[in-house]
Amino acid sequence: MNTAANVLNGRKVLVVEDQYAVALDLCEGLDREGASVVGPASSVEDALAMLESGRPDVAVLDIQLHGGLVYPVADRLQELGVPYLFTSACEPDEIPEQYRFAPRFDKPIRLSSIIAAIRAQISAG
Repeated sequence: MNTAANVLNGRKVLVVEDQYAVALDLCEGLDREGASVVGPASSVEDALAMLESGRPDVAVLDIQLHGGLVYPVADRLQELGVPYLFTSACEPDEIPEQYRFAPRFDKPIRLSSIIAAIRAQISAG
């Protein structure tokens, strides 16, 4: 773990992802960087339940979950003041205007890019 990664030490990162392999990669990568991973949640309902158990420092949200959309989770995170980023295979113009401020990463994702964005959000927060 390098010095830049230290900003993740002990930070709670909620992972909301319904593709098992992607979720596993995210969780393992974040764990290696010292983060405390919450999840993965594979549905909106699971993610909202996890938020009832405690506030994460940041969240990684897959926009499309088993045919549903993750926006209710994003809304709850905004209420809690928790920064988040999106992973998605959808086009940027498909994202509603109120969520376009959040960083978005195309699938297939690059773990290093996601981790760098999480570090930036934590450092800015």
